[in-house]
Amino acid sequence: MDKSTLAKIYEWASYILILGATVYYFFIDKNASITLCIIMLALFARNFMYRTRYKLFEAENEELKVDLRRLTNLLEVAKKSETKNDKE
Repeated sequence: MDKSTLAKIYEWASYILILGATVYYFFIDKNASITLCIIMLALFARNFMYRTRYKLFEAENEELKVDLRRLTNLLEVAKKSETKNDKE
């Protein structure tokens, strides 16, 4: 499963849990402890979503750093070959 898909699943799960806690509290039972437990689960899902997004952005950032290093090396090689050709 892709990490972006996983982040979306966590996001929607948190919305559903918050909606479920609201419906449970106002329409089913005024039990605050169960409602708070459901809200805590929603917060954990939200936390997992942000953690997954952070990992996704870190992986993308690392990939971009590698590309930048590779392109910098290619630019240095091109400059060296250009100055070598100019001297000849």
